[in-house]
Amino acid sequence: MTDTIAITGVTGDVGGKTLELLHDSGAPVRAVVRRPDQAERLRARGIDARLADLDDLDALTRALEGVDRVFLVTPVSERQAQQGETGVRAAQRAGVPRVVHLSGGDAAEHSPMPWAAAAWRTDRLLRDSGLAWTILHPSAFMTNLLPSAPAIGRGWYPHTTGRGRAGWIDTADIARTAATVLTEDGHDGTEPVLTGPAALDAHGIAAGLSSGLGRRVRPLHLPSRVYRAVVRAGGVPAWQAEGLRQQFGRVLRRGLDGVDVMSDDVARITGRPPRSLADWARGKREQLTGRG
Repeated sequence: MTDTIAITGVTGDVGGKTLELLHDSGAPVRAVVRRPDQAERLRARGIDARLADLDDLDALTRALEGVDRVFLVTPVSERQAQQGETGVRAAQRAGVPRVVHLSGGDAAEHSPMPWAAAAWRTDRLLRDSGLAWTILHPSAFMTNLLPSAPAIGRGWYPHTTGRGRAGWIDTADIARTAATVLTEDGHDGTEPVLTGPAALDAHGIAAGLSSGLGRRVRPLHLPSRVYRAVVRAGGVPAWQAEGLRQQFGRVLRRGLDGVDVMSDDVARITGRPPRSLADWARGKREQLTGRG
């Protein structure tokens, strides 16, 4: 395939990993970034980079001109819904034939989490856009466990999820799936659900961490308001901390909005099974424990 692929959100986790996979494979790829220094670093590596902000429809339209596919990744922010709309409108104005959107496994119209409601709104706009589209619905990111590293290093996994389960997934597997969908035909109008190999509750997560780290990690349930205070103390803005409290203390704990749905779509699309939490933790040992 020789289609040019544009990606937003390349300074983030999934967007950045997808960019690297496509660039390494030799696919024509264009990174959309906000700052000139980011563009310069990418261009120095031979990657086409264009300047545009997801709040600027005209600039984003120009950045997407001449591309065949767009991977729309919007950062978690209070403007995520508006930026998702800008991405869809810019693709329409630029004449981009296909858009792949990184949504969420818990995207829902009336979700108490701003990012899940924003993803639902972008999904709806994309379905009604007249463009060819694919919507990816990933489950909980394993990388979201990294902020708990200080506690994990001391042998505890703090959570507020009760017995709630989710198919926690390595973001590298999300990126692999996205890269495959972006470089293959046959995925238009589909909404793959991307999960890890097992539905894990807090005890399953602690067991996976224990296995991967080679040391015992125990689950430590916190009341949701205490969990929010802990997150706030770590520097997370108040609106986001409340969203996380709702995500883990309500939606995941109660299995709402399809958060506990499991799927084999990663293996079906990429031909390789997703990574287990134990394998992921083994690769993140130093970050999770402070030891090599």
